[in-house]
Amino acid sequence: MIQPLRVVHRRALVALAVVLPAIVLIGRGARRTSLGPGAHPNVLATASVVRESSSLWQKHAIRLKFYSTLDRPQDIYVALQPAQDLNEPDLLLYWAGNAPQGESLPLEAQLMGAYAMGRAFVLPLNEKRAGHLVLFSSAHQAVFDSATVERLP
Repeated sequence: MIQPLRVVHRRALVALAVVLPAIVLIGRGARRTSLGPGAHPNVLATASVVRESSSLWQKHAIRLKFYSTLDRPQDIYVALQPAQDLNEPDLLLYWAGNAPQGESLPLEAQLMGAYAMGRAFVLPLNEKRAGHLVLFSSAHQAVFDSATVERLP
C-alpha cells in the first residue's frame, strides 16, 4: 500500500526538480535590466546644458540641470543636484502634467525612475513642454517635494 505512494512521490519530486529551475531561468531572462525606466546614468558626459535652475522646488534646495544631446535634440534630460543629502527613503521621481495635491501623486503621473545623485532622466514632455517634477517617498507614501517646470526649449 505504501509502495504506490512512494512511486508517485518520487515522480513528483523529479518533475519539480526539472520544472522549478526552468521557471527561475525563464523569470531571470524576462526580467528588466534596469530599475529606472528612463534612467540614463552616462548621458551627462556627452550632453550640453540647455537650462539650469535652483529655485523651482517648493521645500528643498535642489538644483536642476536640463540637458540635450546632439544625436537626439528632441529629448530633454534632467539631473537633480541637491544642496544637502536627501534623507528620505526610497525616493522616486515622477513627471506629471498637474501639480500634486497634498501628499498624494496626481493620477496621470509617470514614473521616471528611482532617484540617484548624478543620474539623468528623460523627460516625457507633452506638446506644451511644461509640467511638474515630483519626488515621492514610496516608504512613506507621500510627496517629498515638487517643482514646476515651465516651458523648455
